[in-house]
Amino acid sequence: MTLFHTLETFLAREARVRPGDGLVVAFSGGADSLALLAASAAVAPPLSLDLTAAHLDHGLDEDSRRRAHDAASICQKLNVPVRAERRRVALLKKPGESLEAASRRIRYAFLEEIRTHTRASFILTAHHADDQVETVLLRLAFGSGLTGLAGIASRRERILRPLLHHTREELHEFVRDSGLSPVFDPTNLDLTVPRNRVRHRLLPHLEAADPTLGDRLRRLSDSAGRLRSRLDPVLTLQVDLRTSSDGVSVSRSELQRLPLSLLPFALGLMHRSADLPYPPPGSAREDLTRQLSSTTKIGCDCGGGWRWESENGRVWLRRSRPLQAPFAYTLKVPGECVIPEAGLRFRLEPASAARWMFANSPRRTGLSLPLVAGDEVTIRNRRPGDRFRPLGCAYRRRLKNVLMDARVPRRERDRLPLLFVGSRLAWIPGVTVNEDFRVCLLYTSDAADDTQFVFVWGGGGGFWTGGGGGGG
Repeated sequence: MTLFHTLETFLAREARVRPGDGLVVAFSGGADSLALLAASAAVAPPLSLDLTAAHLDHGLDEDSRRRAHDAASICQKLNVPVRAERRRVALLKKPGESLEAASRRIRYAFLEEIRTHTRASFILTAHHADDQVETVLLRLAFGSGLTGLAGIASRRERILRPLLHHTREELHEFVRDSGLSPVFDPTNLDLTVPRNRVRHRLLPHLEAADPTLGDRLRRLSDSAGRLRSRLDPVLTLQVDLRTSSDGVSVSRSELQRLPLSLLPFALGLMHRSADLPYPPPGSAREDLTRQLSSTTKIGCDCGGGWRWESENGRVWLRRSRPLQAPFAYTLKVPGECVIPEAGLRFRLEPASAARWMFANSPRRTGLSLPLVAGDEVTIRNRRPGDRFRPLGCAYRRRLKNVLMDARVPRRERDRLPLLFVGSRLAWIPGVTVNEDFRVCLLYTSDAADDTQFVFVWGGGGGFWTGGGGGGG
């Protein structure tokens, strides 16, 4: 089966594309992605599909800029528009995250941004049959369960992998026949990367002794994939699996009720839902199983900088986060400053009294502050001994107890930016305000001259607004 036929069939049957749909092709410039891009460029016009190539320069070596330039030149030859960006993965890596995992996370986030910006329907990647074999071997090495051996899925939401039944050699032969020259990336030879060690050392050694190994591992992957496609929907409902920006969670009681034979499948589902490349190792599963059988809180590492934790009757899979160091920023009003520890921008400015200032919202609030232009406020995280008088309370309370009552997750409490006026805590975003600074003046048509300080902060794609004022 030719690449053209494979691609046309996949897009028609699996993706069910329609004329006018857009496709984003992940294009590194290497031979694998070049085969996918060249084949896509050939089949897109007859199907009336809009094609965009997306190239991410990871900035991992000095030659990456040249490779990005060469990749753009190839796109020009194929008459395919390209969106290219440079993101320094080493600087954007999260604590405890491997460079390989960070590259993958940042790359897929970039591809989704391009898909959203171009209003494309799908993202295409050039994963192939040999990638599948490498993935199965990696998961075997990490103690994968049966569903983990399913390897790379041909479709995951908006991501399509149409070439999983073609080998690397078939793709490279297609590129040679096309007369195109791929871009060589030396980082693919870095043996400190587990996948590269499997590709260049382990797999050739094993196949030298058994040339049929690759075919048998692919058949194993296909069988495990069919099982996973049947089991995942059932487990998702059984354990009440939920995903959020904070991680993936399941009901602790439902997880405890599962037969022990199904527990590895449920944990593997959690890891895939968190978009992790590997399942949890056996030692971590054993540790969690012991903790599930007790009534204590759950807290154990599961590899790759991730942890299982219990909270409010649910078991969470979250990225491990080191203790937040103290931070404090001074802001002259009106004005704004960035809080990098929280990934937020904070702005404080005057505004007239409005009804929204009386609503409890994590995005904004109204405060009656004794401030004039040029005065300073402080934005910092909590310190031992912090106390204040919460809204509606007749006495001062410890900040720690207020956060516990509000069920602010323990791991978020030290990252929460707090607004201080002098030494007095004025606002805890999303929790409460200080009773001493509450807005007392109701918003009416004759209150237009009353001035309130309103502040806005944002991060992660949204904006939080809050406020305080001079009335009341």
